[in-house]
Amino acid sequence: MASPRPSRINVRDLPSAALLVTGAIVLALAAGSVWLAAVQPADVGCHNAPLRVIRVPQYVGIAVCIAGFIVGRLTGRTAISSRTALKERLVLFGTPGRHVSLAILTQLSLTLALLFIACLVTFETVTLAQGVWPITYYMRCAAEAGTWQTLTAAFFFCALVGRWLWLPRVPTGTE
Repeated sequence: MASPRPSRINVRDLPSAALLVTGAIVLALAAGSVWLAAVQPADVGCHNAPLRVIRVPQYVGIAVCIAGFIVGRLTGRTAISSRTALKERLVLFGTPGRHVSLAILTQLSLTLALLFIACLVTFETVTLAQGVWPITYYMRCAAEAGTWQTLTAAFFFCALVGRWLWLPRVPTGTE
């Protein structure tokens, strides 16, 4: 016999869902903007090499990223007060097999993301050794050409990362 699905959306999950959707949209728009700038680099107007100091001080960018991590933490995982509530949340995923599949997909995604980051670090090292623009130059160019867009994308990237860095608190007592 199938478990009953919860009939109402948990209001505590709405900020989390809103952050996830907004972050995905903002990052997709940022990726599209970067692609358009890469197609027509003369229109971007970066110096060669990009400026190290831009209109906004670096500590503002750091503060924006820290704020993103905090917002991601606060909206990413709601506290679960009882084992019954935990079981009800797992019902949202359907059968236990579906929950396991989603957990494996999440772990695979994290592994691929870490592999991608390792490739980026390798690329950065090779480009620095060969005198080609490294990735950091492209990031500085983005900050120079579109400061508020870069800060917005950085905020939402950090918010999405902050969402997944912490697991929900699981109750220790039994009912």
